[in-house]
Amino acid sequence: MQDVVNQITANPLFTLVLALLALLLIFLILKSLFRMALFLVGVFVLYSVYVYFFQEKYPIPQVDSKTIEEWTNKVVEFIPSDLNLSLVDSNFTRSVPKD
Repeated sequence: MQDVVNQITANPLFTLVLALLALLLIFLILKSLFRMALFLVGVFVLYSVYVYFFQEKYPIPQVDSKTIEEWTNKVVEFIPSDLNLSLVDSNFTRSVPKD
């Protein structure tokens, strides 16, 4: 590991290329985070406009707790209680036929 660090610090061109790659990576990550934040702000603004202007004319329907409980009881039957033993493990090596 020390040899790699010495090689990077000894060659200024290599250091410059690695620094540019690191800056590019940081820029791309920040750009994607900015896009996600901008999308969430847009969704929040649209929801706020809906609540302010259209809530009286088109109200959000109320959720019936009885219906949620019924669906929960139906779905619980399909959830395995022990995830380690109930699921089939298909990650195995197939035997090679002998000639």
